[in-house]
Amino acid sequence: MTSFSLNIEVTFIDDTTDESLGVTQIPANDLPDLFERDTIINLSGADWNVLNARPKTRAQYTKSKHLILWISRVDRVNPDDILYSLPSICAVVPEVNNRSLSGSELTIAEDDWRQFELVSHQLADKVDKEIAKIQLIHETATAGDGWRSIHLRKKPAIPIVSNIALTHLANILKVSAKSTGITYHGSQSQIANGYSFQLNDDFSVYGVAPDSKVQVIAIGQDSNISANDKSIERLQQLARELNLDLVHWCRCVRVNPDDPLFASLLADLD
Repeated sequence: MTSFSLNIEVTFIDDTTDESLGVTQIPANDLPDLFERDTIINLSGADWNVLNARPKTRAQYTKSKHLILWISRVDRVNPDDILYSLPSICAVVPEVNNRSLSGSELTIAEDDWRQFELVSHQLADKVDKEIAKIQLIHETATAGDGWRSIHLRKKPAIPIVSNIALTHLANILKVSAKSTGITYHGSQSQIANGYSFQLNDDFSVYGVAPDSKVQVIAIGQDSNISANDKSIERLQQLARELNLDLVHWCRCVRVNPDDPLFASLLADLD
């Protein structure tokens, strides 16, 4: 008879109240080799989180034939109770590289990636199809301050189809071509191929430009910073020159640079 066929007397302790929940015999081969914090075990169809164990290893509890586990019940969340804070997010976000941060980078949340951006007008049909799906979320899944469903946008994968160099973008925006970079909240590295430009009113434009060829031109969404007239004029000039539309995905809006809503969206980021 091997040690794995031994029954172990297991005492369960409620980690919250420190009261015993019972004692039972469990075959050693039904227990893990090592009890690490947050090990999950199933008892009578319910999952429990093992917060502490004494002893912790199979070698020890098969020798003593006794084991004490401090556990807490794992609460299961009803999927119907989950609310999303946004009706849509970009399905794919760029990875970070191994470059350390300088501290001057634009910092954004991953969920904010490409929520407000300029998109080539040639892609209007794809944009409108995605907006229709987000509009459906607004119409059928709104719940209080959130949404019961979320649309993951996969198209357009590359929103800028024009062949524009990063230096040319900086020239149109009348900013230094030296990017300050971009990162995610909590990350220790920059976004790979990422750039960010800060206009004279601290308004930010960011995106990715592999090999210095711009693929994304997104708008920073700091609610405390809105574009002033000069920044709006430069973005309108950019949109006219490259035939771009301004798209606010969560608001389900696509407008050209001559639409009055173009300026209104940039001036009101709430």
